[in-house]
Amino acid sequence: MTYSDQDLLAFLDGRLDEKRSAEIEQTMRIDQDLEARVMDLDPVATPVRNAMKAVPGDHVLLDLKRSAPFTLQEKASSLQWSRLAAVLLLGVLLGSGVMWFGRPAPEDWRSRIAQYQSLYVAETVRLTTASAETLERQLDAAVDTLGRPLERQGLDAPASLSLARVQVLGLDDEPLIQIVYQADDGRPFALCITTGTGAGSPDVASSEMLHGLATTAWHDGSFRYILVGGKDLTETEQLALQLKAFL
Repeated sequence: MTYSDQDLLAFLDGRLDEKRSAEIEQTMRIDQDLEARVMDLDPVATPVRNAMKAVPGDHVLLDLKRSAPFTLQEKASSLQWSRLAAVLLLGVLLGSGVMWFGRPAPEDWRSRIAQYQSLYVAETVRLTTASAETLERQLDAAVDTLGRPLERQGLDAPASLSLARVQVLGLDDEPLIQIVYQADDGRPFALCITTGTGAGSPDVASSEMLHGLATTAWHDGSFRYILVGGKDLTETEQLALQLKAFL
């Protein structure tokens, strides 16, 4: 059976119905040309292949699956899990300072975070959204790690974003907290907080496009913040202002 690029992109984004998705996934098992086409269309595939080279052992994805701090939906396909595990793996690599392009200069922290965030798609967030109970535990861990409060009311400030999960990572041997959101239309966003000061005056935000995503970054003299998501700098700036009021 012939599939258009539109069909395969919808499959990758989780927009096809279960029957059609299962059909494509089954065909991929016996049709290497179709598998290659899907991998070429998947923005996660190439970085994941390169990132996996930095991690020894075939047990890595299995260990990630066993230790994932959330419950995956039972109907998630094997391809969806592979894409999800890839993002989790790259989060581990980001925290350890081992990325496929080598360890960048410390001042390039915004670009590094945006590059990691560019791997996210709507399905990534949907499959990793934490329950209310788990989210509270994740917030507690983030507060303990950063040594500063993170009020749920403040993090929920942007009405157009839904809080999905909180993850403790690391950047240049400093703690980094990733707070993941999903917009009403499914687009992923993330607020990242790390220690240290940044360039420029405290609390003066700077916005720029990095790796195809809109970013707004600022610092308060003790912590650095960056909001990443979407392709509209004005939108990201407005969302960042709402979050800054509570942070």
